[in-house]
Amino acid sequence: MLAGHFEIWAARVWNVFNEGRPFSIVYPALALLAALPLGIAPSGSFAAAFAGTLASSLLLARFQFPLRGRLALWAVALPALVLLDPRREWGLLVAAVAGYALFTLGLWGTLYYRLRTGAPWTNGLRFWRLVLTNSDPTSGNAAEQVPKFLLALAVAGSVAEARHLVGLVPPLVALAGVALVGAWWERRFRARQLPSYPPITAAPQPRSALARRVYVIVIDGCNRERLYQAEVPTIDRLFREGSEYLEVEPAYPARTVVCFSSMLTGAPPEEHGMRSNFAPRLGVRGESIFDVLARAGMRGRLVGIAHLLDPFPGGPVRAVTSVQPTAQIDRSLVAEAVRVVREEDPELLVLQLLATDQIGHVRGVRNREYLEQLRATDARVREFLALLEEHGKLEDATVILMADHGQGRGIGGHGHLDWGERPVPFAIWGRGALPGAVVKGRRSILELAATVAALLGVEPPRAARGRPLVPELEPTEVVVQPRVRRGLVVIPARNEEQNVGAVIDGVPRVACGVELEVLVVDDGSRDATAAIARARGARVLSHRPGRGLGAALRSGLQAARDGDYDVCVYLDGDGEYDPREIPRLLEPIVRGRADYVVGSRFLGKRSGMSWHRALANRLGSALLGMLLGGRVVTDGQSGFRAFSRRALAAARIRHDYNYAQVLTIALWGAGIEPLEVPIAWRRRTAGRSFVRYPEYLARVLPAVWREWRSSLKTRRASNAPQKPAPSRYGQRVPVP
Repeated sequence: MLAGHFEIWAARVWNVFNEGRPFSIVYPALALLAALPLGIAPSGSFAAAFAGTLASSLLLARFQFPLRGRLALWAVALPALVLLDPRREWGLLVAAVAGYALFTLGLWGTLYYRLRTGAPWTNGLRFWRLVLTNSDPTSGNAAEQVPKFLLALAVAGSVAEARHLVGLVPPLVALAGVALVGAWWERRFRARQLPSYPPITAAPQPRSALARRVYVIVIDGCNRERLYQAEVPTIDRLFREGSEYLEVEPAYPARTVVCFSSMLTGAPPEEHGMRSNFAPRLGVRGESIFDVLARAGMRGRLVGIAHLLDPFPGGPVRAVTSVQPTAQIDRSLVAEAVRVVREEDPELLVLQLLATDQIGHVRGVRNREYLEQLRATDARVREFLALLEEHGKLEDATVILMADHGQGRGIGGHGHLDWGERPVPFAIWGRGALPGAVVKGRRSILELAATVAALLGVEPPRAARGRPLVPELEPTEVVVQPRVRRGLVVIPARNEEQNVGAVIDGVPRVACGVELEVLVVDDGSRDATAAIARARGARVLSHRPGRGLGAALRSGLQAARDGDYDVCVYLDGDGEYDPREIPRLLEPIVRGRADYVVGSRFLGKRSGMSWHRALANRLGSALLGMLLGGRVVTDGQSGFRAFSRRALAAARIRHDYNYAQVLTIALWGAGIEPLEVPIAWRRRTAGRSFVRYPEYLARVLPAVWREWRSSLKTRRASNAPQKPAPSRYGQRVPVP
């Protein structure tokens, strides 16, 4: 069913309350108006109070405080509230907070999602956690919106009761403080976090088309790390048989309307004019790929929801109603796309799949339901491709599978480029692709417009930036065909005669095309561990006396470096990890997706883990994630890991007792992020662990602190801006 006029306009009205900037203006004004009949409005001139609220709201809406900037906002907002003496208006402020909770949890998290997506009536019971952790630029970002509307209402009370101009000094000082901090953080954020958009390139002379048709499948709000963890055989086939771009960045802010506009015009938001999902004016500025194709006598179509009518009103968009259960929305979108293919046969079809983004908003990205939805989305992709093949449309065609943006924390989960939002998945299959290749180097979704133009043999839109994301047209130095042939499995063990034999026997001799050898590092065992390992065909490296798990792994990694192995896998010798799952850790490295892979017990199945051990692991992982710049880490203490050549060269373990956190931090300092994959874990049935919590904390925490400070310094030095070469940014330069 297509979206009707009522839904289109209702979506635009909803965006006034959903997007952070308009909400920061509208909500304090509505709260002040509602305070009148409740008898909690500020005493004094209501007109002055309303004017003060409106003026302060406009100023506060001007500044956003992305990510950790919210801490800076609270740091200045609390003293400002004290200066404004909010005790006079405590009833109004408490009511405003209660109203905000009712809006986010009751109206948005429960009623709205129930009516629109079929979410359970109990969704609000989980939704509050998403509101508290939300980091995007929507009204659901409680850590930013609450201090803003409290300040605006406190200013209203102060202005209403001012008898002289001197009475305006406190609100002016408070707002000036927020403005100064906001300007400072905005400048800092833009310098450190924002993606670098590619330059405008000279439009190449149209060459003969590489493809007869181009189909772009956009999985809205797809977290790439979660996609790698999901069971998605069809999507995985596109990545394996086609080519994968590893560092494709979204536009900023990473909102659906913004990103689709950038993808299809090739221009950044400052140029095409769409800066959020709230669009006061309709239509992008400048031409899109649809305009270019129409000028060349071709057809381009976009199948999506009503949001996408704002940047592309009229002809190219076929909008499907989004007021339907999450389980149904993608089926409707695919059905409409198939109808368009049959009846209009466009040279370009862009298909938005919404359910993944929707379940992330409703239930959260880190929930198992997100992985289940990715599996369902994979089924929709399979159905769509099968129908295209049935109608002969895949012959001489190119299929691009990508996301407009990722998704991370909270109810919105995307906008400010938090964890999970960047980079986005991007695969190209069919004409123009090089099977099995990966393309490295930072690229942008803005380059999709140039990509489609190159594939169909037309000029790109006039404002389009960058080079085509087509491996056949790329410089050879950025296209990599991964070659991983030899691997070493390192198994540290101490007094593990009851377990080490079974662990060695479970190691596959070949996994993901990699020939594996086994090295057991015997760390001072007093039993038959070494003899059993040799009898099972493993090499043995002995420490006499035992030096600790960290030292054992250090020796194993050094052996991998000395032996010139392409990859190294480490797992404990206590039998708690299943060596038959080694391919899960190897695959991302073999395919060039990651350099450092960690098997997560908390993403897979655990058997026999005590509650206090699980709690300690979760707390330790949360702390590790904070030290790694706020990324999500589910299992920082895992004893099952894999390393590429690059990670092996950078791996550093500074102390002998343990390795888990310091190794990850050292690799992070070298610019190598962990990729977690789900694994199974079962508690050991024989032998005993030598780790004791008091000793662990006493030894490991100081080492973690030292390693983090050292790695942070290294990371900052490597990211420090170099003296720039003469810039040609914004100029038309030849395509390399």
